[in-house]
Amino acid sequence: MSSLGSYIKERREALSAKHSGYSIRSVAKRIGIHHSYLSKLERGENAPLTEERIHALARLLGEDPEVLMALAGKLSERTTAIIRSDPAAFQESLASLQSRMAGQAGLPSDSPTQRLAQRKNELEELTRLLRDEIRQRQVLEGQLREQQKVQSTILQNLRDVSVVLLDTQFRIVWSNTPVTDSPSSLMHQLGAGNCGQLGPDGSEANPYCTAWRALKTRTIQNGAYRSIDGRHWLLRSAPVLAADGTVTQIVHLQFEVTELLQARQALEASEERWKFALEGSRGAVWDYDIPTGRVQHSPMWMAQLGYAGHEFELTIDQWERMLHPDNRGPAMDTLAAHVRGETEFFDFEYRLLCKDGSYKWIHSRGKLMEKGATGAATRITGTHHDMSQRKAIEEQILANEAFLETLLGSIEEGISVLAPDMTVRYANPTMVRWYAEGFNPVGKKCHQAFHQLGECCARCPAVRSLRTGRNEFEVLEVTSSTSVRSIEFSAYPIRDMSGDDVTGVIVFVRDITAKRQSRTAQDPDAQLLDMYEAAPIGMCTVDAAGRFVRMNARYARLHGYASARQMMRSVHSESEAFASPSDWAALQEQILIREEITGFECRIRCKDGTTPWTSRSIRVTRGDRGGVRGWDVFLEDIQSRKSRELAPGDMR
Repeated sequence: MSSLGSYIKERREALSAKHSGYSIRSVAKRIGIHHSYLSKLERGENAPLTEERIHALARLLGEDPEVLMALAGKLSERTTAIIRSDPAAFQESLASLQSRMAGQAGLPSDSPTQRLAQRKNELEELTRLLRDEIRQRQVLEGQLREQQKVQSTILQNLRDVSVVLLDTQFRIVWSNTPVTDSPSSLMHQLGAGNCGQLGPDGSEANPYCTAWRALKTRTIQNGAYRSIDGRHWLLRSAPVLAADGTVTQIVHLQFEVTELLQARQALEASEERWKFALEGSRGAVWDYDIPTGRVQHSPMWMAQLGYAGHEFELTIDQWERMLHPDNRGPAMDTLAAHVRGETEFFDFEYRLLCKDGSYKWIHSRGKLMEKGATGAATRITGTHHDMSQRKAIEEQILANEAFLETLLGSIEEGISVLAPDMTVRYANPTMVRWYAEGFNPVGKKCHQAFHQLGECCARCPAVRSLRTGRNEFEVLEVTSSTSVRSIEFSAYPIRDMSGDDVTGVIVFVRDITAKRQSRTAQDPDAQLLDMYEAAPIGMCTVDAAGRFVRMNARYARLHGYASARQMMRSVHSESEAFASPSDWAALQEQILIREEITGFECRIRCKDGTTPWTSRSIRVTRGDRGGVRGWDVFLEDIQSRKSRELAPGDMR
């Protein structure tokens, strides 16, 4: 192996003296081994080569591969085959070779024949090397031409980018777009001295000032320029340097950014409006970078929690630690579900730790904005609103509702709130206990929930209150299988904020059975009086002059008054309750000649100025001589019937 190494080293160094392509690195690379391995072989160390590598080395050095194989202590398949075919002839050939070598031992090593053969081999090797080098150079030149063609095609098709190659006198060597103004003429007219001065908007004096600076400084120069027609350009000039560092050419690029600048200005204006609106609503913005865990935010985010500026760098771990213990798990689960794509938005209300140690209610709403190449979520952006005041109001409302529920539940009177369609909106426990038999009546019709009827009660004060918009009262005798109870119903209309429309009615129900029984036991006439007061029609008694002697509550309510006492203080005679004096005169004529009058229809004047239709029946009381002493009036409301009978043009 040492013989092969020394022989290869001698031949390689001889060729390396004539051509640089025979360095140890170059030879090793060309036969496909590492240069350190070839170095070991040349030093005589054990570094065996395969037959394929030996043949490649022989071709490179211009040697016979059989010789190198023999020096390596190997026999090629060809040599082995020859020996096997005729061993005797092989031995004779070796003997002949040894004899010839012994006969030539006296010849000088530098004989003309040897030198001629050596020069021939060297010339053949050099020719082969030059041929290989020329072939490689042709390949490189072809690749260079292809690259130049591609680069030229790219430069020729660039949009909104002007590429100009200038010489040191600012003459155009090449350009991808037509140039209307000569750079050299422009520099001569304006003067290069102006290139050191920028305009108020940071614009260059002319579009080639960066090229002038690149020539002077031999470094890349950037700038901006606004042309006379109002277009904006970004400038970049790069010097082309020779080996000695001098500038030979300048590559000058102009990028038109007019539309980009306008879009940026519009975006900045939009962002400013958005920021103003967000800050006006006391909201904050956050941006969660999922891979890094960092959370960017607006100054308002910190301000909401009592911090001044960015007192610490916010991360998702820090945010989790700031969450209230009761909200931490649900908030993180909601965020994780949105990261997995299970929800359209991250929307959650939670409490965050403030700087002073208190907790503040926050409403956070965000949306996944970016995903990575694998489809994994990478960025979520959202808003952050302080809702502590709203939460305090909600808690106060809940406390008030609880107080009101306790208060209404402790009242031993039935209370219900009805919608205009008689649907029960609320019923206190007493009402449920009396009428609903323990089940929840809310959402059901009043007559179904409380009276098990298919339609509204005929004398229901709630229906009248919804229709008239006035307070209505009624006392009804409710009969059950075991008793008869006297129930007092009081209905009060609920109006909207404007006071014009009735949006519901509140009904108070009171059992007055015990009160009536006690009163009847003390005064036998009290029962008759109670019946008079509880009559479903209006009743009153007047004297001969038409002045009121007494009236029941129903009569007063038909005229819009809350009680008989209130009406009698305001209206002293029945004539004042008539809407038309002619109707009063016609009634007086009949009273003089008749004992009973039935179905006398006329309009009455109510407290609020309305004039509804009524029907009255009258029983006249006379003295011994036949003179009128007074009369009893029985009054009914017939407005609904008259509204159906009369055409709209006849209703006065």
